[in-house]
Formats: sequence, structure tokens, C-alpha cells
Amino acid sequence: MTAYKTVNIEEWNRKEHFDAYRDAIKCGFSLTVKLDISAVIPFVKEQRFKFYPVMIYLLSKAVNQHPEFKMAMKDGDLIIWDSVNPVYTVLHQDTETFSALSVPYTDSFHDFIASYNAVLQRNENNRSFLPEKAPKNHFNISALPWIHFESFNLNIADFTDYFAPSFTFGKYQTEGNKILMPLAIQVHHAVCDGLHVAKLINTLQEFCTTIQTFK
Repeated sequence: MTAYKTVNIEEWNRKEHFDAYRDAIKCGFSLTVKLDISAVIPFVKEQRFKFYPVMIYLLSKAVNQHPEFKMAMKDGDLIIWDSVNPVYTVLHQDTETFSALSVPYTDSFHDFIASYNAVLQRNENNRSFLPEKAPKNHFNISALPWIHFESFNLNIADFTDYFAPSFTFGKYQTEGNKILMPLAIQVHHAVCDGLHVAKLINTLQEFCTTIQTFK
């Protein structure tokens, strides 16, 4: 059973904000940042890893450091999952469609990559949108490796009480002496403010910069 803790909303310092953005003014927000992955590219080349699963790991590690990105509603209660797992898209070149797969989060870099490879191999011939049932404790990742965008917005028609954040990677490119990759983030304002997104991005940037320590 997936572990979680319940938030006492009445004593929560964001109670008014939560009530406002959940009920009165239902809204989320999105923004796009340029992530410096100058240290990631040589790492994946030297270690012969694929870029996408490495970035999924780094983002998963960062997300799991911050409770605001692990919230959900369960049986009428606001909860914080002990951990959340990435649900990510993989492209099928032959059909130009994609599947959404998931891998259990673990802090171990090598165990995570091994699980990613196992899930990919297990579903390599499956063209279903969702080959395996997604875990309830999840967040979302997609990628547009063909486009280096300045902004990206994911429009969800009705995300009432759906608090899982969504992330989209773009095409990276060299700018000056850095390799930068756009990363779009969409969150539900009921559980997350701009400050929390900034903290998450700072954590992710730190992991990108110190990736050599994950060998």
C-alpha cells in the first residue's frame, strides 16, 4: 500500500489559498525555464546512458524533495504521498504515436535506470496509450525534443482536485558556453505557489550541475 500523510487543512498556513484556488477561483499556472544541462550532456556520453531516462531521474529526485508536488485528494482528504512516481511519454517512430509508461521512484540512480530499461523492454511492442496502469501517486513528464521553445502551456479542460504537476522537456541547444534546455511546468495553484516552483527548479538545477556525483 502506498504510504502518505494527511494534511490538516484547518491548521494549514495555506488554508485560505487552498480554498480560494480549489473552489472560488479554480486555477493553475505554468511557466517555462531554461535549464542548464552543460554537465549532463558529457555525463550521459561518457557513461553511455540515454539522455531521457537520466533527465526523468533527476526531475523525479527533485520532485520528491518537495511536498507541494506530491499532493493529492484521497477520500475527501488532502494528502501528501511519501513518494511519487513519474509517468512519462515514449514515442513510437513507426506510428508517430506515444505511450505513457511509469517507473517506481527510487533514490538510487542505477536502480532507477535499470527499472526504466526493464519497463521499456517489457512494453516495446505495445502501442497502447497506457500499456500498464499508472500509479495513483504520480506526476507527469512529456518531451518535445524537436522544438526549442520559449514557452509551453498544457491546457487541461478540468483539473479540479487533480494536483499532480506536469513537466515538458524541450530541445536543448548551445547558447554561449552553456547547453540550455527548456522545461515547462504546470501546477495547480491550490497546492503550489511560484515560490515552490522556484525552489523545485533550484533543486533540479543543482542535481543537473552535480550529476557526476551520481556515478
